[in-house]
Amino acid sequence: MSWLEYHQESEQLASEAEIAAHRADISQAREIYLKAAQAEEKALQELELNQPRTYGVTAVSAVSLYFKAAEWQAARNLAHRCLGSERLPNFARLQVEDLLDTIKAQQIGVNLDAAQMLISITGGEIAPGGGPLDLIVSKMQGTKSLILRTTEYLMGIEHRKRGEPDKKIQNSYKPWIFQAHPGSYNFTASLQEIKQLNMFDDHDVLPAHIIDLSFDVLKACAESPKERLIEAVPDEDYRKTFLNIVRDLAPTANEKRFKRINITSKNVATPIVLIHETREMINSVIKEYSLPPLEGVETEIRGTLRALHLDADWIEVVNGSDSRRITNVKEEVDDRIGPMVNQPVVVQAVQVGNTTRFIDIEIDE
Repeated sequence: MSWLEYHQESEQLASEAEIAAHRADISQAREIYLKAAQAEEKALQELELNQPRTYGVTAVSAVSLYFKAAEWQAARNLAHRCLGSERLPNFARLQVEDLLDTIKAQQIGVNLDAAQMLISITGGEIAPGGGPLDLIVSKMQGTKSLILRTTEYLMGIEHRKRGEPDKKIQNSYKPWIFQAHPGSYNFTASLQEIKQLNMFDDHDVLPAHIIDLSFDVLKACAESPKERLIEAVPDEDYRKTFLNIVRDLAPTANEKRFKRINITSKNVATPIVLIHETREMINSVIKEYSLPPLEGVETEIRGTLRALHLDADWIEVVNGSDSRRITNVKEEVDDRIGPMVNQPVVVQAVQVGNTTRFIDIEIDE
């Protein structure tokens, strides 16, 4: 068989494995990924010496497929063989080295099977293999915030408005983000328990419990952000924070940057889908929590969030030469609003005389 025939076989198998992964059938997905990796490695062997770029693309694909199959040693062996070859171009060398770093993370005790969510972003500016850096990073940050907030909630820790999570949380759990594999817009969010630092003897919360509740929160927000979320999270302060986090993950109505996010985990059969209607449903619930202004005119402010001082109760939004200081923001949590600095935002506010009072804020996507 030729390089093309082996490569096409590998692509078909990888597509089947992706479908199994979206069904959260991890065992079957890995079996199919292994076959895809073996076919891609055979394709690599069929290449001529004068095809360095194709060699590089195929090498990265084969190593990543072994990685997806959880065949760590096979992935390492092939990666080292490719890195030792003068045929490997620089762009592929960097990607193979990144894959090796990820494989090392597996070997120091990160268990992706125990506690993980697979997040897929599609549509708009998302392309096979990537998307706008600020968009991807914001969704990763939002996923991390969701997991950490869920951890704090399960631990019975008082709702946090300012600062980093409690040191005990940081010393006991470590969130990880993994690229699913090159050529994909997927990433996996996983939570590692640092077992030697058992700081919560009275609260036996496993990473899998945290991921399961994170998934329940996402599902409640996607299906019924008012009734279902009250059942899942009775605490109102936490509930407001979860609503904001999940809203920030969902696309806006114009769907310019992306159209949907699918989220699945090992223990569920049907993925959660976040679309622009999800954001609209959550927005309606968030508005119910906002105290109606006693006076003044409601206004929408668009611009770049340039500065904030939550303890002093203000943020500053700039649009060209126009700078607006908005007050009454103490209810916002800083791990949500902090990443918005220097990003385009939409602020809902009310004008009372010379004072602009805060109601809500979102990234302007």
